[in-house]
Amino acid sequence: MNKMFKFLEIAWLVMGCIGIIMCAISIITKDIQGAKYFLGFTLVCGIVYAMRKRQRSKYEQENQKTIKKD
Repeated sequence: MNKMFKFLEIAWLVMGCIGIIMCAISIITKDIQGAKYFLGFTLVCGIVYAMRKRQRSKYEQENQKTIKKD
């Protein structure tokens, strides 16, 4: 389960990086409207990444507590 959380976290981070690159390319090609969409996509990816990171952190803490009890 922990590997899946880590994979999803990295996937959202990679998508956010791709969004930043696409936003920069849109700005360079003078497509400001397209850059706005990519910027919005990047912000959504950042928010979901933060949520996934927090979820994985809580899962690991709960898992450590369970291991210590046994």
